[in-house]
Amino acid sequence: MPSLSIHNLNVWYGAQHAIKDISVDIPPRQITAVIGPSGCGKSTLLKSLNRLLDLNERVRVEGQVLLDGDNIYAVDQDATEIRTRIGLLAQKPFPLPMSIFDNVAYGPRIHGLANGNIQAVVQSQLESVGLWEEVKDRLSAPASGLSVGQQQRLCLARTLAVQPEVLLCDESTASLDPISARGVESLIRNIKTHYTVIMVTHDIDQARRVADYVLFMWLGELIEHGPAQQFFTAPAQPLSQAYLAREVG
Repeated sequence: MPSLSIHNLNVWYGAQHAIKDISVDIPPRQITAVIGPSGCGKSTLLKSLNRLLDLNERVRVEGQVLLDGDNIYAVDQDATEIRTRIGLLAQKPFPLPMSIFDNVAYGPRIHGLANGNIQAVVQSQLESVGLWEEVKDRLSAPASGLSVGQQQRLCLARTLAVQPEVLLCDESTASLDPISARGVESLIRNIKTHYTVIMVTHDIDQARRVADYVLFMWLGELIEHGPAQQFFTAPAQPLSQAYLAREVG
């Protein structure tokens, strides 16, 4: 069974129908890129997958999002737990107003995941994002003192520290310089063997580089989806062909 499956998902912002009857299985332990022009619903779809849309009282959601077979929108599901199991790396890094160490330790502490060895957890996660050697001598320094690229890697370490099953990336390299962006891309490719990754990107070339699977959206609809190689070499839908040729969007 796919770890994440979407069934007849519809989302409204007031009267605006933003996501229109989307159904798709997300391949586990692969990178799924969600592409399409600005305003097509990419970020709304992403936020619907871990109930971040709950924070907007104007939003109405219908349909199902199944995580390991359980509907995350069922009345007995806890939204905070869902957001732990389905983590989000946002477009801009938002380190917590605390030390580098405490940023990574925060989640494991409040969820009781450290097993008495928070130091080992922090080091392991900082190593996993290639940040340990850069910060190991200043772990008590404010996270705000890191460069933007380092802050995004720290946010990735913080997200992974609570052991999510799924990682959502909402244009997570868009605010970074090219070198830092490629570094985060590389990290995401490296961790996909342990996580199901869904990445929203406006950059077709980035999707070509990193994606194993592609969802192409247009005006809130899922136009086409499939393995990345198939999509990029022989898209089935005329609108997909026109978008990849940069004739529309």
